[in-house]
Amino acid sequence: MRLAKSKIWIIRGIKGVLLLAVIAVGLSWRFDDLKVWKARQNLYFVTPDRPIFASYDAFYFARLARDWQEGRYRSQKVDPYRGVPDSHLKAQDKKEKGFQPHYPFPVPLMSWSAAELSSWLKIPLEKLALYYTPITAVLFVIPLFFYLEFLGYTAAGLLGGLVGVTSYIYLIRTSIARFDTDSLNLFFPIFLGMCLFFYFQSRRPLLWVALASFSGFLSYWWYGHPHLVFVPYGLFVFVLWWEKRRFGRREWLALALLFLPNAWFLWRAPWSLIHQLYGYVIQIASPERKGLFEGYPNVQQSISELQHFKGLLQVSGFTLQNPFLFLLGLLGAAVLLIKEWRGLLFLWPYFFIGLLVFRSGNRFGMYLSPFLGMGLGFWVDWLSQGLFSWLNIHLSESLRTLLVLWVVLILGYGTLHFQRISQKFVATPKANAFLARDMEKLDRLLPSGAWIWSWWDYGYAFHYYARRPTFIDGGGLQLTPKTYYVALSWTSSSQEEAYRITNFLASEGLIGLYRRLVLDNQTAAELTREILQGQVISRSPKHPVYWVFTQDLPPKYGWIGYFGSWDFTQDKGRYGFVFNLNPCRETSKSELLCARGVKIDLREHRVFWGARILPLAALVVQGSSGVRREVFRAKGFILEIASSAYGRLLFLTDPPSFRSNFNQMYVLRRYDPRYFKLILDDFPFMVVYQVNSLKAK
Repeated sequence: MRLAKSKIWIIRGIKGVLLLAVIAVGLSWRFDDLKVWKARQNLYFVTPDRPIFASYDAFYFARLARDWQEGRYRSQKVDPYRGVPDSHLKAQDKKEKGFQPHYPFPVPLMSWSAAELSSWLKIPLEKLALYYTPITAVLFVIPLFFYLEFLGYTAAGLLGGLVGVTSYIYLIRTSIARFDTDSLNLFFPIFLGMCLFFYFQSRRPLLWVALASFSGFLSYWWYGHPHLVFVPYGLFVFVLWWEKRRFGRREWLALALLFLPNAWFLWRAPWSLIHQLYGYVIQIASPERKGLFEGYPNVQQSISELQHFKGLLQVSGFTLQNPFLFLLGLLGAAVLLIKEWRGLLFLWPYFFIGLLVFRSGNRFGMYLSPFLGMGLGFWVDWLSQGLFSWLNIHLSESLRTLLVLWVVLILGYGTLHFQRISQKFVATPKANAFLARDMEKLDRLLPSGAWIWSWWDYGYAFHYYARRPTFIDGGGLQLTPKTYYVALSWTSSSQEEAYRITNFLASEGLIGLYRRLVLDNQTAAELTREILQGQVISRSPKHPVYWVFTQDLPPKYGWIGYFGSWDFTQDKGRYGFVFNLNPCRETSKSELLCARGVKIDLREHRVFWGARILPLAALVVQGSSGVRREVFRAKGFILEIASSAYGRLLFLTDPPSFRSNFNQMYVLRRYDPRYFKLILDDFPFMVVYQVNSLKAK
């Protein structure tokens, strides 16, 4: 008897060691980036203890944490940093109030916990974020293992965790300094599903349903998507009805424990589910925006990962990187979910979310990855149970388990070999130190009431570093017509038109657009034409507006130019082209050898780009004495040489993009003093213009 017990404890110990090994792999593959960050501290850190965040959304959650620390956070009140001028206008009805971003209620769990930990540990938020996400990202392997271990699938639990923590897409989205909600978006669904399952298995069912209720509360507090809690709760009701048919006192008490504490957010779940399905499956395919602001370009077109169905090789590339193992795991996951449908029913919704990766965003692959590992492990568990019986080989349960664990060890090692691309990934910050310091400089340079007119990607970063509001940012505001008008102002070759656009949007915002388009029954094309022609008389905004160009924008000008040149009759635009050639070196043959294999022959005035030979029409040199232009031929590309405090920089552009306000004001720093005033020239990192005292023109 003692010998049998000792064997059990030895096997449990081995399982525990393997579980810890999975956690250790997940942590080490994330924290090995630290040596690169420390080697590049001058670029990746604002100060020695303040690394720069590795995701755009991180600046948003960090800003909320900072607002909480400083006592500025006002739950359900209008957020003054986002979506100006609408956040500063008086809304007249419920629809108009919907255009005003609000502080979330409650403060996001990640922001609140980080703020409190930062204050308690007396370290900057940025330093805390360096470790926060990787540590929380590996926690899901614990409930996943115990869930599947209880069902008798040890290998599925271990390999599910291993593939999950090492998948390329999950590693990217949970790297150091990422500070994003993805880090617990696997933990909560799995833990919630486990709790709901154990209600039907435990002698203390009400304890497990109480844990499921608390888990649902934390899940919503963490991620703010009520349908991700509502769906497994609905499945719980279905299973409860299926087994009992008639509810007794215990069943009604269980439902009360589950739903009543979370009723404050569950009532919105059906609409939230419909909205998500429409946005990620249907709306992304449309070139133009539908609904309230119909006719404007659909900015989701610029998110390339959303625009096409993905093939097997592409999906396996960022989940389980061997196509054969990917198929084997996918098939095994499907068989396991069907075979154990009663036990794993609460994980089905997240498996379907994972399958969205074939149609929608790459990030859904993080939900699919653990199921692929579970599928591989299922075959190991299934074969260990059936193969020996078929061969008429009788093994003790302990010996069979040891063989399973040995196979898991071998298969896990092989999986890590195939996932080596993930291990090679190194997270990088979303801005460099020069740009981050320039943003902080804006906090001192701009008046307290200033608004920033820039592209949406760095909207959250401006809120965090510069502590100034922006017109557009992430989180849905980039999908509004505001983004079109920012693009139009930059794509236009007329600074007077740009002035009128800025005046209109700074005065009226989305609320004004809504009143003109919906209440006054104007079309998007009609209103835009009137704005450009100066026929729209807007009130003068009370806040000064500043145009801010940043280093990341030239590669994004393709889509900026596309949206800014939008043709309302053809529902399409023209892609712009402002290509950063740096670094370049000149040869003795008067040739420029530049980045990405581009070669420019200055004698023959030709551009060699891969297999293409393109004509060079002109050379434009910007310096302290002004702009000098040398024309070679009527048609072709234009080579720009722009001066800066860091040396000269070269850009290649096409004629329409060359004439754009973006190129003229950012690269060449040419502006009309009637409308703009240059106040900061730290090209290429940041160029800032004050829009002259706005008034209707």
